Order: sequence, then C-alpha cells, then structure tokens
Amino acid sequence: MSIHRITSKHISFFMALLMTAGTAVSCTGSTENTVLPESAAAEHTAVSDHTAAEESAAGTETSGSPWAESRHRLSFGEDGDFRILVLSDIHGNGDTISKLAKTNMELLVERENPDLVMFGGDNTWGISSEKQLESCVADLVEILEEKQIPWGHVYGNHDAEGNNVKKDKQQKIYESFEYCVSQTGDADLPGVGNYVLPVYSSEEGSDRVLFNVWALDSSDYLTAEESAAYLPITSTFQGYSGSGYDYISPELIRWYTDTSERMEEFNGAVVPGMMVFHIPLQESYNAWVNREALTYTGEKREAICSSEINSGMFAAMAERGDIKAVVNGHDHVNTFMVEYGGIKLCYCSTVSETGYCDMDILGGRVFVINEEDPSDVQTYMSYVNEAYEEPSSGLSITDADPFPSGTVLLDFDSYTPELSFSGWNNDVSDAAAPDQIIAELTGTRGLNGTCALGVSRNKFADNHNGNNTEVRISLETPGTPGENKYLRVWMDLTGDKTAVDFRKACFGFLENNRIASPYRTDDLDSPSPFYYLADGETSWKTMQHGGDGCFGQAEGSSVKGLCGWFAFPLDNMLQGSTAPSDDTIITDIYFYYCLSQASMTGNRVYIDDITLVKDYTVFD
Repeated sequence: MSIHRITSKHISFFMALLMTAGTAVSCTGSTENTVLPESAAAEHTAVSDHTAAEESAAGTETSGSPWAESRHRLSFGEDGDFRILVLSDIHGNGDTISKLAKTNMELLVERENPDLVMFGGDNTWGISSEKQLESCVADLVEILEEKQIPWGHVYGNHDAEGNNVKKDKQQKIYESFEYCVSQTGDADLPGVGNYVLPVYSSEEGSDRVLFNVWALDSSDYLTAEESAAYLPITSTFQGYSGSGYDYISPELIRWYTDTSERMEEFNGAVVPGMMVFHIPLQESYNAWVNREALTYTGEKREAICSSEINSGMFAAMAERGDIKAVVNGHDHVNTFMVEYGGIKLCYCSTVSETGYCDMDILGGRVFVINEEDPSDVQTYMSYVNEAYEEPSSGLSITDADPFPSGTVLLDFDSYTPELSFSGWNNDVSDAAAPDQIIAELTGTRGLNGTCALGVSRNKFADNHNGNNTEVRISLETPGTPGENKYLRVWMDLTGDKTAVDFRKACFGFLENNRIASPYRTDDLDSPSPFYYLADGETSWKTMQHGGDGCFGQAEGSSVKGLCGWFAFPLDNMLQGSTAPSDDTIITDIYFYYCLSQASMTGNRVYIDDITLVKDYTVFD
C-alpha cells in the first residue's frame, strides 16, 4: 500500500463510517426470492462471442459507454439464462494445481455448463517466479481454455502474501490467456483487477446491458498505520476479532458508485449485478446471526474472517440498489447464503485440498440469472461429494473389532508405523513442508527408557502457518472406540537442548484413513478439559483446552518442559461438528502442533504408549 492510499483513506474514513451507520436501517426488509435446489443444472446453449477481440484484455471504452468492453462479449443464452460458476481458494502451489482440485473443477464445469467462470481469490500461493506462475495458471484454466469458456479472477490475501510475483505482473500473466476477461482496472485505484463485466441481452445485435459482474480487489492485510488509526473505533466487531485483514477502501467504493450511476444513465435504468471479492464484509456475520428471520441456505463451519474495519461497502450497495448478490471465498469451510437487505451474501467453499478444507463440502457456487428478470439472482452450491471417493482403508464395521480398555494402540518397541506429514489441515502449501519435519524412532526417550517416536522441525518460520505440523501415525490393527472414553498419551517435552512448548497443539485420530477430515479437539472450538500426570507422581492435574480447542501457550495451557501422561476425552474430538461413535473405525493417530518459540527448533517431542481407556487413571 502506498502512503497516498493511507492518507486518502484517513481523509474519507469517517465519512464512510457515517454511511455504515445507515446499514442497519436499510437491511431490515425480507424478500420473496427463492433459491434454486442444490442439484445439477439443466443443459443450455450460451450465446458468447468466443473470438478474441482486437483490444487487449484490459478493455477499452467504446461508444461512450462507462465500462471497458471485455475481450469476449458476454450475453444471455438462447434459453434466456446466464450461468456463472465461482471457484475459490484453490491455492495453486508450484507449477500446477493439485490433481484433486483439477478433477473437481472439470467435474463442475461439465455439470454446470457455465457461461463465465470467476476465480474468487487465493488462486495461487507460494509462487517463486513468473515462469512458475504462468505454468500454474495454465494448469488452473486448461479446461476453460479448451472449452473456450470466458473466465475472470480476483485476488485474495495469499495471492500477494505468499508469492514472489507482484500482482501487477501476475495480472499480465493472467491476461495473456485467450479466454481471460479480467481487466487490470484503473491504476489509481487501490489494488489490481477492479473491473466490471457487462452481460448483454440475447437479442442478436443488441447493446442492451441487462446484468453486471463486478470484480474487486479486497487486498490482504492492514498496515501498521491503519491498525493504529482505526482499530480502537471498531473493536466491538463480534466476528473474527484480531484478524488484521484489509477492507475495501473508500476510493474503491466511490469508483463503484460513480461507475454504477454512469451505467444507469447510459443504459436508461439501474443495471442489476453481483460482486465477487475475496474477504467477506462484516455484514456477512450480521446476516448469519439473524438468519432464522431471513432466507438462508448452507453452513457456517468457521469464523467469518472479515476486516475489523467497516468502510461502508454494504451501505453503498444498499443505497445504489443494483447489487443483488455478493460472493466471497477466504473462509474455506463456510458455504452459507443469507439474503440480507435484498442482497444475497454468499460464501463459496473450495474444490481443493491444498488449503484447509472439509471434503464433504468441496465445490463451487453457481449463479443463474434470467434475462426476463435479471434482478432475481438464483444461487446454490454445487458440491462434488457425490462423485468424490475419499481414500479409505476399505474397512467396514464388520472388519474392525472394538478396542478393549487399556489397548495400547502404539508401542514403538514392537511396531514401526507408517508416518505422513503436512502443514495444517493437510495443507502442503504451508511452509511446514515434509522436508522441514523429522519424525523417527529413538531408542531410549520413551516410557521407562524405551523406544519413542521423536518429532521435530528443522526450521522456524516468521508466521504461524509456516510452523504448522501435522503428523499421522498408522496403526498396526484398526479398530473401533467401543466403550473407551479417553486417548492417553505419554509425552516428553523436556527437549534435547531446551524445553519445548506449543503455541497450539491437539491430538485426534483418522477414521478409515480419511486424512483430510480427522477427529480432533481443535474442531470443538471451545474450552474443554484434558488431564496431566507428571512422571513419578500419583495425582492427576486437570488442564483446559482453550477457545480454539487446542492446548499450549496461546491457549492458556502451557505445557513447557512437561513429561508424563496426558489424557484427552474422545467426546471432545470432533470431525467438523460430529463426535465419534462406538463403531467409528480408527486407522491412524493424529497429532498437530505449532512451536511457540524459535529457540525450540530442532528439539524433539517424544511420544510413546498411546492407549485407549475407559478410565484414564487406571493403569494395567
């Protein structure tokens, strides 16, 4: 962000707050619009000009119009519909996107037959060079280029945060693809890629614009100056406190309202439309809280990570009256839509497993607009789960017996397990890549000087994502919890050179090898008890997981330098919002941790004698 941008924000921010004050007044109405059933769409034929225009993808204003024409003219189909598929948070990392993400994209494109595909941000992450970005984007859009489907994109926080390629250079690479309809936008505006795509009537030769698709860059993070100037004003926001995410600036809001007014004047009527940007607005939280009184669909599975600063974007849209739907990504496991003040506030989950995800809700969001009433925007999530078969051991309940109480699941003196590693939520794009994690059996650091599994990191990153470590440890014989109530683990945190503590940590297990959806206390997202018995002691101590469902320094339950038994209630280990049942098949033990300090790098965490018990105080 430039100093000019910060200064202009300060000048106009309090005017924006006044706009926001009117939001509650303008958002009290209900609507009669219905939502399409969440099912596969009917086939239709679109009328789109798939011949590359002579103008560049940045677009040029023609015939006095207030918008820049896109490379490919977008029009309603012969059936009167225009279909938009939104795909978000794919997190392409390296030269390609993941095979699963690509498969899921292809499935949704075939199923939904879109006239336009919009990528909702965090499209890539951790890109090292322009050549690598070009390769990754080529893989991302391959099916769209082959099928000659126009596509556009917006940027997310990770497109800037984790890439060595600046967004202005990224934009040129995106626009180099033939069917890209993204536009760089006004260079004087904050961000890159602020543009509007007009959708024309299906009448041959008609220049009537019936619908607009707006794309905005919601940027990434607040500057230190912005945080110091604004956050005391907005500290009462009850969504995700302390997010540090940026907001849509007043300059960008003015661009939208000015352009919208010019389009109305040029077209002779307000042109309804929808907006695509990455980071959600605070009003998404307000809408969800009040959903029972409104029209809504879908789920909220995590916090709404908007900015703590409300700059008045929603109030501006409500005042103009043209925006009928907004779609965001960013929070990968939220899928809800709430109609709030006449605007459908929508989430889109992800089709990719390379960022955190829940496999049962992988998908994209579809918008269907009919030219007879383009203000009545219909939307639904199109999930891939019907076609998705998660990796499984193939076991059925008849193949797995209940574990008796006191069953030692992992004793490293007698069993060498298969191990796998990743960053948080199976995220291989976290800086915690497998080559930064070491896990090996060590001869004398286990219970009573026996063999243990030692896990360590050989690098400490300057962000939490970079220190996330997931370890999955296979069992020799799968089984079910039966009547057991606790997972008991012997753990030594005294370290090789210095005592170890976690910023956050949790235990859990995998059901039938489903690596992307473990049962773990983190999914409880509220305080819960666990228990500790120091080596050589006889009295157990009750401790608490914090509000994130984890234990460790950041959760108010430091375990620095402890050595002894830990016991975790199985009932607090959830998969999403579901607790394990008596017949859940356990195939692997799950352990997540993030170190609290750089000085702890290279120190092993020793684990041994992982046991299922009915009563954690009873030892055989």
